[in-house]
Amino acid sequence: MNSSLNRLGTAIACLVMATSALAQTPQGASLLPGSSSKEPINIAADKLDYFDKDQKAVYSGNVVVVQGDTRLNASVLTIVFDRKSDSGKKPGQASSNSQLKSMKGNGPITIVNKDQIGVGDNLEYDKVRNRFSLIGNVTLSQGENVTKGDELVYDLQTGQAVVSSRGRVKSRIVPGDKPGQPSAPSPKPSAGQ
Repeated sequence: MNSSLNRLGTAIACLVMATSALAQTPQGASLLPGSSSKEPINIAADKLDYFDKDQKAVYSGNVVVVQGDTRLNASVLTIVFDRKSDSGKKPGQASSNSQLKSMKGNGPITIVNKDQIGVGDNLEYDKVRNRFSLIGNVTLSQGENVTKGDELVYDLQTGQAVVSSRGRVKSRIVPGDKPGQPSAPSPKPSAGQ
């Protein structure tokens, strides 16, 4: 299950890096990833509110973010940019030096990467701490293997994933379970046994 957490964490890291690439596009341009991104980010929502003064984009209503094999669903996704100073920039001119500062999602949240699924009530990405969190009623699954807790914190620097709970973390691990495939049935004893 630890490898499942790491792979889900890698999927989360890809999503965060992709969103960071999105944040580096000029503010006046469409919300597409920069040319350095290998795969495009597609964001669909019922509504987008952009607050220039606060450097904040709020996607709301059936938010779906897709990049490659990773898909994120949320009710609301808020992306906050950290505007770098642009000396010589004319008033009203879009900044080309914005970078992702933080990202928050209100759920239910679902992150899917191939056969790995992470579910929670909320998500947070903190660039300063370089950590991504799923918070509240967290369930991680791959095939029949399932881990449940109150919070998943994934450290993008170290690749360490920690699941914690106010009560106890619970896991169900099915021996021999191969991701994406049902468990093999037990061999039936022959008639002579």
